[in-house]
Amino acid sequence: MKLTLKTIYITLVTLAALSLNSCTKDLLEKDPTDKISEQNFWKTKSDADLALAGCYEFLSRGYNATSSTAARGGWGGASMLWDGLSDDAFVPSSSNSFNVISRSGITPTTGGMQTEGYEISYQAIGACNRLLANIDKIATLSEEQRNIYKGEARFIRAHYYFLLTRLYGDVPLTLQPLGLDEASAMLARTPKAAIISAILEDLDFAIEHLPNTSYSGHAVRGSALGYKVKVLLTNKQWDAAANTAQIIIDEKVFSIYQGGYRNLFRKPGQNNNPEIMFSAKFLPPNMYSPADMMYSYLKAVQPLYYLVDSYTCTDGKPITESPLYDPSNPYENRDPRLKASIIYEGVWRGTDASSAFDPVFENVLGGYLPRKYINESKWPTSYATQSDQDWVFLRYADVLLMYAEAKNESSGPDQTIIDALNQVRSRSDVNMPLFNLNDSYSREELREVIRQERRVELALEGQRYFDLKRWGVIKEVMDTIQDPDGAARLFQARDTLWPVPQSEVDIARSLGNEGYKQTPGF
Repeated sequence: MKLTLKTIYITLVTLAALSLNSCTKDLLEKDPTDKISEQNFWKTKSDADLALAGCYEFLSRGYNATSSTAARGGWGGASMLWDGLSDDAFVPSSSNSFNVISRSGITPTTGGMQTEGYEISYQAIGACNRLLANIDKIATLSEEQRNIYKGEARFIRAHYYFLLTRLYGDVPLTLQPLGLDEASAMLARTPKAAIISAILEDLDFAIEHLPNTSYSGHAVRGSALGYKVKVLLTNKQWDAAANTAQIIIDEKVFSIYQGGYRNLFRKPGQNNNPEIMFSAKFLPPNMYSPADMMYSYLKAVQPLYYLVDSYTCTDGKPITESPLYDPSNPYENRDPRLKASIIYEGVWRGTDASSAFDPVFENVLGGYLPRKYINESKWPTSYATQSDQDWVFLRYADVLLMYAEAKNESSGPDQTIIDALNQVRSRSDVNMPLFNLNDSYSREELREVIRQERRVELALEGQRYFDLKRWGVIKEVMDTIQDPDGAARLFQARDTLWPVPQSEVDIARSLGNEGYKQTPGF
């Protein structure tokens, strides 16, 4: 089939947006009036900074909280919606299709996150590829400086390819800007194993070239090391994951924050925080988070009692076993992370008693709202609320928990695993009972301890869904869950990998691209 230039270009726009930092779909003009000409770009350090900012911008999608559509659930400060796909939370609205997906209603044309997870990831990858292909043109930069720009761009590219593999499995792999040619239009879905190899190569480059300093907004060596642990762990490379996490622990650049668990998730506690290793940054008025508007005003994510009940009592025992548990006063004598993460009946949503949460009056069917990432001083919230909370993608507590999991799966219980768990639990305002190796845990028993600790430490941070999938237990867990509106959750085996947007498949077929197929089962 003979391809016209216009047909190829439309295909390329569908497969991967080539805009430097715009998500518009109308990219057919050769010289858009709102973009800098390629001939006049890639001259100065300022150009490199602008291009790199275009790569980072995708992390904060959803910053304009002027409407629920602009908030882009699942991205940036609205990343908590991922928990609506797990047993930790309920998404009452069909916005971005999270509640449809959670009930096994996903199809190739579902839209919302089913489409955005693919399209926005490739837009970000396109921005990174363009920087990487052009940064060497800036003669005023030293090789060391260019390698830092490349390291950050390759780290961000790895971030998005990792998300793509977790959602869709096999996806097209492109490490260069796409061109107006048949080869670009004929990209097939690359096997996941090859993409993981490319991700690890990107992360290794970043590890080698990024500064070994604390995190302040730009990815650093520790950010890349931490993501490498996550990628290795997800792909069951236990020894390599544990060894990589050990490097982070030994280098002592990061540590558990002792300024209050809640303050990890709101300013000013997030500024220069020794625990935060990577995040989506927000700074009003130009780049602001939708967190308070989404979780307080729209009530877009509602924690489930399954999560609430999973918090143990202060003696470390579950509520079904602890003598400290009082059903008439169920939130007392509980792991302090419960009160730091969940708003329940009677908790002040604002700064005085008049703002006490009433789930019946607020029509919150499950009875709970998030407290994590909420700033009470913003109450009462609205679409006009501009929040400054950064969304934390990676923190040191997660590294310690990943180390514990990888080491246990690799070689079984030992003291280093117990020490890692206890570092997390001994946070000054958490201070839960410490674990003791003398309790003679089996590998299976310690596995459950680690999974429980991940659940409560990382609750409502958008990780539970991906944890359940990589553990291989998501079906058995989700098929027992019922949402507060009475709908039953359902997880089919095919839902482990999502369908790619059907429009991508249709265009590929129209061009004779037989290597680009829909996800099996769809």
